[in-house]
Amino acid sequence: MELSILIWFAVGAGIAAGAFMIARTAVQIASVAYGVMEKRLDPGRATWQTIGLMLVIVVALVATSIIAGISILALFQTIIDNSGTN
Repeated sequence: MELSILIWFAVGAGIAAGAFMIARTAVQIASVAYGVMEKRLDPGRATWQTIGLMLVIVVALVATSIIAGISILALFQTIIDNSGTN
């Protein structure tokens, strides 16, 4: 029982970490845009920084989706196994 609680805690922490990475990266993209508006950052350099940050968002979304999808499938499998109808 304790092991399953720790596993679900790790799953929750992984999902929270993914959400944090997405939010933090979005703030960094806004910072890059502000730097361009204030003429502190070259538009060409800002484009490459934004592309890199968008790749981080995509990777974080994929990783979070995989973690959440596997945990949902595990939860449904547990419910089906305990229902006794299989």
